[in-house]
Amino acid sequence: MQPSINTTSTPRELEELELNFADLFRRYHPRIYTYLRYRVSVAEDAEDLVSAVFEKAFTNRTQFDPAKGNFSAWIFRIAHNTLANFYRDRQRRAGWESEEPSLADLPTPEGVLENRVIRQEAILQLLSGLKQLAERDQEVISLKFAGHLSNKEIGEIMDLKEKTVSVVLLRAMRRLQQIVQEGSA
Repeated sequence: MQPSINTTSTPRELEELELNFADLFRRYHPRIYTYLRYRVSVAEDAEDLVSAVFEKAFTNRTQFDPAKGNFSAWIFRIAHNTLANFYRDRQRRAGWESEEPSLADLPTPEGVLENRVIRQEAILQLLSGLKQLAERDQEVISLKFAGHLSNKEIGEIMDLKEKTVSVVLLRAMRRLQQIVQEGSA
């Protein structure tokens, strides 16, 4: 059985986990990819970013300190910073480009075709509404729902208190709900 990474991991457990980086990749890849895919419109960009995140995580694996937080928060912090660098570099090169969201590779549950189409339309509305929110609101929502992180983990990543994350998330969700309702009216 593989030890879990958390704030109580022993040095021996961390050493074993270092040897199992492929297992960590398999465990966190879907969550990191989904988070990044929600934040960028082009699937290939999300794939490139995921590669960069795991390359940085592997290269800097000895810097992970379980006393400062859990592995999930650590790797999502790397993803958050990698995404920020991506947008900063992109802005320097070409300025802002408007891109339409694509559903081709977003994870969706299998089922009846009609239900899938309705779900995809709802996701497109949400993604479109998400892009109308402030950057911080987009980030908090993406980390929460695409990254499946707790408010505490989001706070660690964004240097916010857990209660502040709760308030930002609540307000962002209300704004998103209003945007989606106005868009469908």
